[in-house]
Amino acid sequence: MTKRSMIVIVSLMLMTVLLSGCQLPASKAPEEPGDAKTTPILIQTDSPELMTQTAIAKEFQTATLSEDAIAQPTATSTPEPTEVIVIPTLTRPAEYTLKEGEHPYCIARRYNLNPADLISINNIVNPQSITPGTTLKIPQTGTWASGERALHPHPTTHTVSAGETIYSIACYYGDVSPEAIAAVNSLETPYTLSTGQSLNIP
Repeated sequence: MTKRSMIVIVSLMLMTVLLSGCQLPASKAPEEPGDAKTTPILIQTDSPELMTQTAIAKEFQTATLSEDAIAQPTATSTPEPTEVIVIPTLTRPAEYTLKEGEHPYCIARRYNLNPADLISINNIVNPQSITPGTTLKIPQTGTWASGERALHPHPTTHTVSAGETIYSIACYYGDVSPEAIAAVNSLETPYTLSTGQSLNIP
């Protein structure tokens, strides 16, 4: 092969290589597998709008629960008021007029008096002779000194017998006043009793 033929072949090969290179874009570099680009994505979990919607939902739920609680209140039982019974305070009067069924010793027990003082101040010779309607002076000093003031145990209930009065019943128990018996039994003057009636004795 001549030198000239060799030059022609080499020239053709160079042109072929140049023409194939010109077909690739000059501005774009070949991409390699490890150079892949990624676009970062921003995930915002604390979005003000999302938080606002959540808060509104919570407020709505709370308001709904409150309305349900108001619409359907829990039933509670209200205790009935207890009646308060006030027993009059017993104080020594200056004088006392005997009622039916009463006698001086009964009055001494009731007002915590010394029976001897009561008999002496009223110049009583025979206590058994004193009748209802008699007005007695009441000593302001001295106390009962003849054993227990109460003749019968109480508190208890008492069944009224024929001929009994609230005054005679008070004397039966000794240290209980007619006013106290009337108070616990809601009795009003003239304290009329009936046979067989049950009374609470304080």
